[in-house]
Amino acid sequence: MNIGMDEQAPVPGEGSPEAEQLPITPPAPAPPMGWKFWAVMGLIALLLGLIVYYQVEIAARPVPSGLAGTSWTLAYYTVGNGTLVPATGETTATLDFDPGNATGLSGQSGCNRYSYNYTIHASSFSLDPGSGTITKMNCPEPGVMQFESAYLGNLGNATSVTARNDRLYMYWPG
Repeated sequence: MNIGMDEQAPVPGEGSPEAEQLPITPPAPAPPMGWKFWAVMGLIALLLGLIVYYQVEIAARPVPSGLAGTSWTLAYYTVGNGTLVPATGETTATLDFDPGNATGLSGQSGCNRYSYNYTIHASSFSLDPGSGTITKMNCPEPGVMQFESAYLGNLGNATSVTARNDRLYMYWPG
């Protein structure tokens, strides 16, 4: 039979008796997954479990490397342009990780005393906004208030803290 453009062949299922006789078969079920598939799935589940476990364990540690109860005295600090300046003279700054409050720190900032709560998440460190208290003394000695301003600014901008070789290092972006 020659079918032209205007002619259409009958389509099974549209009113023809053949449509009622076509058997409907369900799709064949997928073959069962082999042991290799399940071994890979088990390894993936194990890795995901370890990742979650260590993230929770790291986030739950309030102080890195057992710093609770330790005291530190500032030896160097940076000023606005990033220059490293030795902390010399009679002006000192201290940082004490409170032993009774695993998320508290306090210290002497040159002229005034301060205290903050802090948070450690994985490898990041931050002072909790609004948790700080600072005494409001004004020290007339030259450079003390500038030193204190630089110290507290660096402390407030710190994003990670590491204790290494009897020194405490605080890092911030930039």
